[in-house]
Amino acid sequence: MVHGRGWKPDAAALASLWRRALDAGLRRDFEKAGGAAGLLEPVNVEFVYYGDLTNPVLADTREPRDLELDLQDREHALARLESFKSAKKFRRAAYEELPGKSSIKEFIADVSAPVLAGLGLTGRTLRKRMPEVVAYLDPAQPLRAALQQRILDRLVPALARGDDVMLLTHCLGSIAAYDVLWRLTHDPAVADTHGGHRVRTWITLGSPLADEFVKRSLAGAKEPAERRYPRTATNWYNVAAEDDFTCHDETMANDFRYMLNNRLISEMRDFRIYNLAVRYSRSNPHSAVGYLIHPRVTQLVADWLGVPG
Repeated sequence: MVHGRGWKPDAAALASLWRRALDAGLRRDFEKAGGAAGLLEPVNVEFVYYGDLTNPVLADTREPRDLELDLQDREHALARLESFKSAKKFRRAAYEELPGKSSIKEFIADVSAPVLAGLGLTGRTLRKRMPEVVAYLDPAQPLRAALQQRILDRLVPALARGDDVMLLTHCLGSIAAYDVLWRLTHDPAVADTHGGHRVRTWITLGSPLADEFVKRSLAGAKEPAERRYPRTATNWYNVAAEDDFTCHDETMANDFRYMLNNRLISEMRDFRIYNLAVRYSRSNPHSAVGYLIHPRVTQLVADWLGVPG
């Protein structure tokens, strides 16, 4: 598991939230298959935390956040989502009733992104909205190497053992994961460390990987086509929430179709969902717990676990 952008509480608290959100969704949808007992119990769950690297970046550009209050609000959001006892709740009708729901951010991102990219202004826009993402994409900043190393430290041993690996990534975490998968394919420094084994299932949540500015900054982006893409994942499933402006270009399959057309990957699918998370009394379609507890994500995880439908 690799978390995303934004202010983050301490590692233990955030890892617990992620695990509990996923457990709750599995219990809700697969109790008859053992969800109540904990389908993740036999799984070695590793959490890659880097809030200590990105919180200082945010502190340089924004007012400090009360992280204790923020954690309590996250807990409140998860408790509300856990109260939904049926997967049928996660539909458009429930989403439309959320307080403060608005599609304006995604609409602006959809309309302006091509124009801004043509004018070279996308980086400036992202710097204001997502400074930690821009800091990561800047090769001169230490964040990029540090974050990738944290993923490598967890992922390489699992692959080297031949473990059956699922990589679950949110937002900025998905960008770093892509770069790591590319390095495991093409970077001589790490390409021989994993025994040729692949990540069987990679799930990206609320990912900006299809954004034009982001794509131009990915590892391998300037390489010839045969060296441009990673070859270390078997299946890639992308989940994008309605009105989540971070993934305003919500489809990956068209942007990375070379991987499928040239058999660098076995399956690549995009899914659109309604994220029912409420943060600070307003709809927050980018919320990680809202993604993790959603029936689409729990189904993807259950498929990886081999849970019967």
